[in-house]
Amino acid sequence: GDASDALATALLLPLLPTAARGEVLALMENSGLQPAVTPGVSLDASGERQPRIVYSNGCSRVTIGGTSAQLASPSAPELVPHITFVEIPSQLRTLESMLRDFTLGEHLLLLGNQGTGKNKLADKLLMTLRREREYVQLHRDTTVTQLTLSPSLEGGRVVWVDSPLVRALLHGRVLVVDEADKAPPEVVCVLKGLLEDGELLLGDGRRFVTARSPLWHGADTPDATAEGVRRVHTDFRVIALANRPGYPFLGADVYAELGDAFATHVCSNPDATSERALLRAYAPRVEER
Repeated sequence: GDASDALATALLLPLLPTAARGEVLALMENSGLQPAVTPGVSLDASGERQPRIVYSNGCSRVTIGGTSAQLASPSAPELVPHITFVEIPSQLRTLESMLRDFTLGEHLLLLGNQGTGKNKLADKLLMTLRREREYVQLHRDTTVTQLTLSPSLEGGRVVWVDSPLVRALLHGRVLVVDEADKAPPEVVCVLKGLLEDGELLLGDGRRFVTARSPLWHGADTPDATAEGVRRVHTDFRVIALANRPGYPFLGADVYAELGDAFATHVCSNPDATSERALLRAYAPRVEER
């Protein structure tokens, strides 16, 4: 049920070593914790949950498994991702849990090895919800200035150019932070301050605040506006993508440093049923054996 799902998420169960994972599963079974079966999904022959993506109300709502959400009306539709996505069972189950947390207002953290579809899942969620995306890829040399504002020389004057993060804050878009585990400590501190404390101070004097900040309630007063205080758009969200902690990935442990600010989802390699579905989609005329 929900308790077993919450425990598996908190322990990052799919990322544990095989022996440790087996012990945890045995303890969960002895404690009577069983995997949940969400209403509204079907089961295949192996008993795995099979959610489906269904649109309703004139394509104004979408349902994945047992979770529904209202579709957005993007003001900049060119920023909504459009990708090719094969709806395999394992990734649809992850999408369902991502949608559930997203509709609750959570920021999302996708953890997994390279090649497990983290970018695809993030883009598919935004495409399904018709949400506008801003994108930033971090690396070891990323600076706070690059994350927030960049100075530019225009007409002999230095002007500040908003980064994808600032545009997402202003317009209520979803910021996809790729390679989050590569971020240097000072960049992690900026993200942590924004997501946990609800404040972000920019180099041009503007200060963005969320409902977590004590400045939120007075942010719309003339005095606060004159001081550069701005409210973050209530639709602003972050989807961070990161490799799992530990060898062979030598980046930061994003889950340990920022996990409290996110709803975490582990992206694993597809199971056998999902792999067959993926191969069948790409090679429908090949006979199965």
